[in-house]
Amino acid sequence: MKRFCRLLLITAAAASLTSCTAKGDNSSSEAEKNIAPDSITHSWQAPYEAKIKEFKESDKYSENSCFDLYDLTDDGSPELIISPNNDATTKCLIYTAEGEGVSELGELGNYGYFTFCPETKIIKDEYIGSGMVLGKIYSLTSGPLKTVISYSDNSASVSMGGAIYHEVNGENLSIAEYEKALEPYSSLDTIEIGRRYTMGDNAVNYGIYISENWEEILTKNQKKICKEKLTAEAALAAEEGRKAAFDFCDLNGDNAPELIISSDSAENSTCKVFYFSAGQLAEMEGEYGTNGILSFDIEEYVFFSDSKYWSIANSAFTADEYKKSDSITVTGRKHPLSESGISALLD
Repeated sequence: MKRFCRLLLITAAAASLTSCTAKGDNSSSEAEKNIAPDSITHSWQAPYEAKIKEFKESDKYSENSCFDLYDLTDDGSPELIISPNNDATTKCLIYTAEGEGVSELGELGNYGYFTFCPETKIIKDEYIGSGMVLGKIYSLTSGPLKTVISYSDNSASVSMGGAIYHEVNGENLSIAEYEKALEPYSSLDTIEIGRRYTMGDNAVNYGIYISENWEEILTKNQKKICKEKLTAEAALAAEEGRKAAFDFCDLNGDNAPELIISSDSAENSTCKVFYFSAGQLAEMEGEYGTNGILSFDIEEYVFFSDSKYWSIANSAFTADEYKKSDSITVTGRKHPLSESGISALLD
């Protein structure tokens, strides 16, 4: 069954219907038919769902609250990250599953998110204010939240007068010493964590019971062709000096996720979307998103960015009739497009 008939693209200025047909048959072959991702269960799922429900009943919850799932401790199971809102001073609440319950690992971040390096398993928590930088590097791999290094710098405020400092672990250093101390952490491939899912019921179900299972439900051949495509795209991104990333998201609910490749996180960076077709990986016509990400309405099967909306689940979709649900996920940049990022998911 063909699942991609047309895209509707609406801009802020005008709306127009654009028909776009992908090459080949979009359906997976019988030999590659994927099992339902929610048929795979994990011990952490019910405790995390209960913790989110508990949070939604607290005074910290608002319509701007979000959550995320990511294995920060490198033990094979994701941690639950709750972001109350995206105010400048808002920290994320980090939980890990223990038996039938959860325990809190700590609070960190600003604007409701923090950055994480999957390769080194370190967390970067940095606040940039008026003329100054305050930061800490954390690790969770050896138990509770542990500070690896702390730093601060106010050199950007030189025009305001006053003493200039460059501190690492409380020690004032020269600018050369300061930069050398932070060099191991300055060029790492990082991702933003904290605000991947809104807290609508369908988003909670998708995040906890579906989207963490793509690695397990992809067939051997699907992993192979994804790895080949990602390796080629990674080489091109490295040659062009781009911080590319990738993700999986089921944009039409057929249990076979689309592969989303984000060109960069810079403004106006877009995503390419690929789908499985007759044992191959085919690319949808066009590029989508902005800042290297797409938003996806899990309930309505609509993906969008700014004032542009698309659907590959419903050939009769019209943007002027679309009403956004409370179940949204952001996709495109969950995994750095690097050799280690690719291998970690697809080997």
